[in-house]
Amino acid sequence: MTVRQLDKTGKAMAQVAVATKNRPTGSVSGENFAHYLDSFAEVAGSETATTESGITPDEPSLRQKHEQLRSAGDLLDSLEALESGLIQPSEEGSSGVRERLRESRDQALRTLSDSPNRGAERDLLHRTAVLATVELAKSERGDYVSS
Repeated sequence: MTVRQLDKTGKAMAQVAVATKNRPTGSVSGENFAHYLDSFAEVAGSETATTESGITPDEPSLRQKHEQLRSAGDLLDSLEALESGLIQPSEEGSSGVRERLRESRDQALRTLSDSPNRGAERDLLHRTAVLATVELAKSERGDYVSS
């Protein structure tokens, strides 16, 4: 399915949208998310084929999109670990979980700085990095301490 969207110059841009009946019914997380991304990359083809299809040079390459989605997946896994640690505190403590989230967030920010300023994958990664930053600040400030 293709969705047409107008950019600021008024010309139509084709974007791929996923039909809801083709989505897996369960959530995709952890290692399954990485396999899902790998299968996405295989189906989409090589960067050469993408360039020949008419995507402009300032568009992110397939490799960049894949890296952005992988970073977003790592951030979501770290956020899920933070949530699990808040529900059932572990012996490791929240400092290890926060450190993992901080490292994932920093990696995502490096990925964002190395990528073009366009694309849905970049927007997803940017929003997830903002969410991770907010959750880190809230957990370090003590908002989640039970009374």
